[in-house]
Amino acid sequence: MPRLPDPSRDAFPALAHTPPSLPPGRTRARRGTAALAALMTLLVAAHPALAGSIEVGVDLPVPARINTRNVKTILVARFLAPEHASVDVGKEIVRWVRRELAKGTRFQILDVEPPALPEQPIADLLRNDVFWKHLGEEFGADLIVSGRAVFTTADRSAFVQEDAISAVTGQKIRRTRFVEREEYGLETNLWFFKGANGAFLYEDTFHNRQVYEGKSNDALQIFFNLADRLVPDLVGVVAPQRRTESRFIFDE
Repeated sequence: MPRLPDPSRDAFPALAHTPPSLPPGRTRARRGTAALAALMTLLVAAHPALAGSIEVGVDLPVPARINTRNVKTILVARFLAPEHASVDVGKEIVRWVRRELAKGTRFQILDVEPPALPEQPIADLLRNDVFWKHLGEEFGADLIVSGRAVFTTADRSAFVQEDAISAVTGQKIRRTRFVEREEYGLETNLWFFKGANGAFLYEDTFHNRQVYEGKSNDALQIFFNLADRLVPDLVGVVAPQRRTESRFIFDE
């Protein structure tokens, strides 16, 4: 029968040589001990709390997701947006995109009435380079941003259990009460097109949900609260960003 390779030799090449004077049982024990020591080293590296270490933040560059070398002007077109009872989602999402791109990038955001989109399935709209090229030529836009935004509100009222102190006995008790709550959600698709030829360049999709106490919440304010979570992702498509990650320095 052919001899199978020893996994310990592949994983730890420094341990592959065995002194011929040691009996076989002794050799296996030394290999197992060395492998265990190497495993413990990996565990310490993965869990710095096991050894003396200092956590530091490292600032890392993140490049833009699309090439904007020749981009100077950006047009924000209308978004597909189902109606909401309290918020004009189509209007507000365009205003938000314009504001954040103007604040976070070096590009000129065209201050024009956002052009309407043709009524066609989304898959066909994304491939309609003739339409997007026409917008680029009409408005002098190097890059066109559009998308889809769905803002929803749902009743999440329910009975909940909570701990309280009894006014009679002073002891801790558990009681049930009805709590009024609302859940707001924002689902956003961002589309980017090249103005020169209408080519579809990039798409990103985001989902944000949050439950709020009560039934008299300001829906418009909540809409912008949810949208603001997307700012780094929106700006990061067209402009380089910085990201801080944790690293550990061992002091032993």
